[in-house]
This record gives sequence, structure tokens and C-alpha cells, in this order.
Amino acid sequence: MDKSHELTEISHELMAIANDALLYSKDQFDRARFERVRQLAAKLLTVNMEGMTPEQALELFEENDGYQTPKVDTRAVIFNDNDEVLLVKDYDGKWALPGGWCEYDRTIFENTVKEAREEAGIEVKPVRLVAAHSHRKRNNPNSFFYVIRFFVLCDYVSGQFHENDETSEARYFPVDKLPQDMNDHKCSPEQIALCLKARHSKEWEPEID
Repeated sequence: MDKSHELTEISHELMAIANDALLYSKDQFDRARFERVRQLAAKLLTVNMEGMTPEQALELFEENDGYQTPKVDTRAVIFNDNDEVLLVKDYDGKWALPGGWCEYDRTIFENTVKEAREEAGIEVKPVRLVAAHSHRKRNNPNSFFYVIRFFVLCDYVSGQFHENDETSEARYFPVDKLPQDMNDHKCSPEQIALCLKARHSKEWEPEID
């Protein structure tokens, strides 16, 4: 582990300790101490995050207060009859499977449907959970947050793409000829290939990290 990644890990652990303590502690003096721990953790994070101020880091920590658990991300995997996969071009100009953070009041499948509708303009029917992958293990080992990403195989039902606030384009690609400007932090070619394998498997066991 390099020094930069190690400092980020320390910052995240301090933030988790402080946020957990602030959630459960009733003593005002303890709360003041852990508020200070959170401030120091935010300051430490800025050592590795170029352009981030301590105030921005602290705001990030405060937005993710409470007991620390992994974030949940869902990805809709839609293939056409030629085994080409549907990707959308995100606001950052890179391609990815339609998806995003799971809303607090939705199930994995419900959120998958919502994201496909919002980003690709289509209605889909979830048919199979392909995998539940660790974001740090599979996509971005230097990510500050721990994320579990759910890949859900879906059938196309209806609709067509319209440019929106989140995506500018949608297109089907052969799995062996994916665009070079893929957002590997959201989905990798290996994960898409796994989804194609799941599509043609009669008895698929979800791959869970």
C-alpha cells in the first residue's frame, strides 16, 4: 500500500470512528472531542486530495454521518439480440452501464429500473442478479468510500433514449469492442463480459465478493 492510499485509509477510519461515536454518544464533552477527531480526519484527507479544502472534506464527512456502512450502486445490463450491450455516455464524457446510487426507499431491482429509465430512457424488466462486487476490489482501489455494486441483467421492454441531465448518448456495443473511453470506476470490460456469460447460463450463481 503506497503512502497516499495509506493516509486516505487512516482518514476514512478516523471519520468512521468519529461518526459512530457522534451517533451514539450522549456526553457533550465526548461529542466535542469526536467532532475534533472528525475535523482532523478531514484535514488529513486534504493532504491526498489535490484541490479539496478542509471545509469541503468536513462537509463530505458530515453528509455521510451515522454508522458507517458501504454505499450501494446498481447497474442495469441490457443486451440486444446480437449480444451487444447498452452503454450510456455520462456527464463526464465516458461510457458506462446505466446506473447509480441506490435510493434509500428502493430495492436493488427497483433502483435498477429507475436508473435505466432516467439514464437510457427505456423501461426494463430485471431478470437476474449477476454479481455483487466490491468497488475497491474490482474498480477503484483508491476510492475513499466502500461501495457494493450490483449488476442486474435486464430485458428491454419499451422506450428510447432522449438526452437528459445525466447522459448525452446511448448506444449498443459488441462486448469485445467496447469504447476506449469507458468509465472503469463504474463498470469494467471484465464485468460486462461476466454479464454476457451470465446471460447464456441456464443456472447462474451470482458472483459475490
